Amino acid sequence: MEYEAHAKINLFLNVLGRRPDGYHALCTIMHAIDLCDTVFLEPAKEISVSANVALPERSAARRAAEAYQAAAGTEGARIHIHARIPPEAGLGSSSADAAAVLRGMQALYGALSDAALLVLAARIGADVPFCLTGGCALCEGIGEQITPLPSMPLDLLIVKGTRGISTKALFESLVLPLPEGDAGAAVAALRAGDKRALAQRVYNALAAPAARFAPETMEFAARLRAAGAQAACMTGSGSAVFGIFASHAEAERAKGAFADAAFVQVCRTLPFSAKT
Repeated sequence: MEYEAHAKINLFLNVLGRRPDGYHALCTIMHAIDLCDTVFLEPAKEISVSANVALPERSAARRAAEAYQAAAGTEGARIHIHARIPPEAGLGSSSADAAAVLRGMQALYGALSDAALLVLAARIGADVPFCLTGGCALCEGIGEQITPLPSMPLDLLIVKGTRGISTKALFESLVLPLPEGDAGAAVAALRAGDKRALAQRVYNALAAPAARFAPETMEFAARLRAAGAQAACMTGSGSAVFGIFASHAEAERAKGAFADAAFVQVCRTLPFSAKT
């Protein structure tokens, strides 16, 4: 069985405060994009995970398979990941892989309800529930409260330098409160299908704190705007930065200005509307 594990961008992200359990309350808008890993699964007695890149021993993909096995009382799976999404980029690489594993385990064994699958996803990581559902959504709490939003066809250029950013280290460094953007206006722009209004509301409260770990994020955002992006912002906890362009061709033209970056790719949001 083969699954595409799609990356995501955060079109909007507010950090609302620190919760009593130590996690941070978020208000974020995520959108799936066509950049993806490929996850292969086949039934097996035990769980094994391999990849074309080095994985931590307790990878999110392994934890997803183990969580499903424990909850459902099933056998395991042989899992292989062909990774394309850069790690420590804010693009949801490990979360996308974990979500694909959950989908695969469910397809193999069919032992859990959709609701139970979402509960497992939230236990594995904050972005895993969204990666399980895809599309575009307002995600609140620690990411587990999902409100679907209309997807918007956007042409993107994603740029990342050599430095990644540890999500854990970044959140531990935060000095709260952080400035907040207008979440309601961003949601309204998506619901109205107004790309211009959305571009004006793209926001990430983590961008300034993240620049202490990877200063090039601010530079790349400025360069994307100089190259014609209608909006440019870091995604998630970084260190990737995306620019929204008027067309795929304009994003492709801007790509040439980032030969010094470690990762540069033109992408599109998923799914596209019937008009595109």
